[in-house]
Amino acid sequence: MRTLFKILSFVCVAVSLFCSCGTPALTGKPGSSGKTLELMVVTKSSIYSTMAKEALDSLFRTPQEALNQPEPRFETVQISPSKFDGNTMFQSHRNILMLEVDPQGLNKIFLEYDKWATPQVIIRITADSKRSLDSMLLANGDRLLKEFYNQEYRRMDKVFSQTPAVKIINAVYDKFGFRLSIPEEFSLAKSQDDFMWVRKEAKDFSLQLYIYSMPAGESASMEESAILDRLDTMLKKYVPGPSEGSYPGVERRDFFYTRDVMLGDVKAVETRGLWRTYNDFMSGPFVCYTFVAPESRQLITLMGCVYSPSQRSKMMMKRDLLMQVDGICRSIKFEKL
Repeated sequence: MRTLFKILSFVCVAVSLFCSCGTPALTGKPGSSGKTLELMVVTKSSIYSTMAKEALDSLFRTPQEALNQPEPRFETVQISPSKFDGNTMFQSHRNILMLEVDPQGLNKIFLEYDKWATPQVIIRITADSKRSLDSMLLANGDRLLKEFYNQEYRRMDKVFSQTPAVKIINAVYDKFGFRLSIPEEFSLAKSQDDFMWVRKEAKDFSLQLYIYSMPAGESASMEESAILDRLDTMLKKYVPGPSEGSYPGVERRDFFYTRDVMLGDVKAVETRGLWRTYNDFMSGPFVCYTFVAPESRQLITLMGCVYSPSQRSKMMMKRDLLMQVDGICRSIKFEKL
C-alpha cells in the first residue's frame, strides 16, 4: 500500500484530499444499520464495473490478516445512486462509500459523520475520470480502511455500553485503572495478582479477554518478539488447557502482524496472529494491544482470543467474532469513574 501511495502521489497528497464535515458526536439520530464489517458502495454500475471494483476489492475484499481461514476484511454491497437517494433504509447504513465521476469536477474526498444515523461515516470521492478515481482509491486506501474500521469500533462500544457487565467493568478499573465496554454476556473467569480473564461461552464459539500488567521497566520491550514471549508466559501461567498437560500459547509457525496504533491518546502496539493449545488441538485468531498506562505507568497487555471450530459454526465468521473482542479492547477509557 505504501509503495502504491508513492507511485500515485501525483493525484494529490492523501491527507489534503480529505474534506471533513465535523467529528463523531452524540447526535440523537437513529441507530445505524448494516452487518458487522459491511460496506455499502453507492455508485453507477458503469463505474463499479471498471477498474474501480478491482481497486475496491484489493482494499476491502482482500483476506483479513491473521485468521486461520480466508475471510475478507469487509463485505461490499453496491447500489445505484437512484435507489439510494431518499431511501432511509439505505441511508441509515453505518459505512457508506460514494463514488462519482464528473469530467468537469475536481478530485476530492469528502468525509462526513452521522449524517443520517449514528454511528455512521460517509466518504464521497469525486473524480474527473475513472482513471483518477482508481488512483485516488489506491492512494488513500489506508485512510479509507481506518475510517470504516473506526465506525465498527464505535458501533461495538455503543452496543456493548447498553448492557454493561457493571461488576466486571468496575473490577477492571479497580485493578488496572481503566474502563472497558464489556457486555453482560461476559463472565469473570479469573482475577489473580496482576491478571484478569473475562470470557463469553456460547454454543458454537467462545471469546476470551485477558488483561495483564507488569512494571514498565527496561525489560518491558515493545518489540514483537518480546510481546509474544510475554503472551506465552501469561497464558501458560494463568490459563489452564482443556486436558492434562495442555496449555495455550501463540502459534509460532504462522505469521504475525504488528503495527503502531493509538488507543485514545495512548500509543500502543497492535499484534495479530494465531493462538494454539499445546498438547491439544484447539486454536484460533487473536488480537493484542500492548501499551504503558498513563497514570500507573504499568505495561498493560490486552489480548482477545476467538475459538470457533469450523465444523460447528460454518456460518459464523471468525472475523466478526474477533471484532467483538477487538471492539472491547478499543473501547478503553482512562478517565476516572
